[in-house]
Amino acid sequence: MGHHSHTNVELAEEIFREHYRRLEAASIALTRNAPVLGQLRRNVHAIVTDVTEQLDLPASSTGTVDETGEVFDVGEVIDDALLPTEIGVDRALRNIHPIESLRAAALLFEVALPIILRRHVITDPARVAAVSLALHDAISRRVSLSSLAYVNYLIEKLQASRREERRRIARDLHDRLGHSIGLALQNLDLSRHYGTQEPRRAADKVDAAMDDMREAMRTVQELTAELRRSFGADGIEPALRGYLSSSVPATIRTGLTVTGDVKAIPREVGEELYLILREAARNAVRHGEATELRITIAAAEEAVNAEVVDDGRGFDLITAQAAGFGLRSMAERADLLNGRLTITSAPGSGTVVAVEVPVYGTEG
Repeated sequence: MGHHSHTNVELAEEIFREHYRRLEAASIALTRNAPVLGQLRRNVHAIVTDVTEQLDLPASSTGTVDETGEVFDVGEVIDDALLPTEIGVDRALRNIHPIESLRAAALLFEVALPIILRRHVITDPARVAAVSLALHDAISRRVSLSSLAYVNYLIEKLQASRREERRRIARDLHDRLGHSIGLALQNLDLSRHYGTQEPRRAADKVDAAMDDMREAMRTVQELTAELRRSFGADGIEPALRGYLSSSVPATIRTGLTVTGDVKAIPREVGEELYLILREAARNAVRHGEATELRITIAAAEEAVNAEVVDDGRGFDLITAQAAGFGLRSMAERADLLNGRLTITSAPGSGTVVAVEVPVYGTEG
């Protein structure tokens, strides 16, 4: 750690305080959370250290006291090579859109440049240009690294979500399609065994095999429809209506109520939310023995709330989690969106699956 890393704390603190004031005035979400503020502070100190060491600017002080009256430990906040990655991942976890980080970076440059020039009494045009370039490079480099970490984290989570969806389809193929085809083959073997000696029993087995193959065909058609339909360009409402009309038996009463501008939901949010609601509806049909299934979606400026309610037989949550039912998959998808999933159920009392996910620009 260089000499100036220990000696420009007061300069960095002045820049941080003014930056915080400007962020507050611009209503940028980064000021609403203490850990995020701590990252901003560390980032300012790291940037000031970069600029002063690169240009060999003289030290402005040897220490400072923060707004709370506590001594500020320089070593905790500067010279942190992993800080941009930490910031990027944290922004993704809190669902803080990169636009917020870019706005904060632009404000930081506007704030820091005049303070540095004034503190170090720099007036020569060439020197001013050098400070400006060094400051721009230090900020841009960190924004680029944090943005890359943000994107890489989301890609990893999205790939995990896709892997889970592929595993679910594989399970359906194995459990449902494999079971139906296996029964059909067994019945065909039995029909051949009975042959001409017991023609009636042989015919019954052939009929049973045909029923099994029809069930297998329905499974293939359902899975194919899901893969083809998924979440299209028209958004979540048409996708859910298509699922309810094609995949829910006519014996179950269904309803979909949508309020707010669901078309404004970002595609990556809408697609994962659709998969959560579809899984909840599938559970109601396949395991819940429901006679009524209702889905509601309410889209607001900062968040989307949705519910899947059925009047089925309900279940014990602990037992259901152990048995599968896609509960972990739904929870992981909600977590990917920095949302909250709540499942309310008990044997004999139906099930409510509620999910709330923030939209761009909000924080966790």
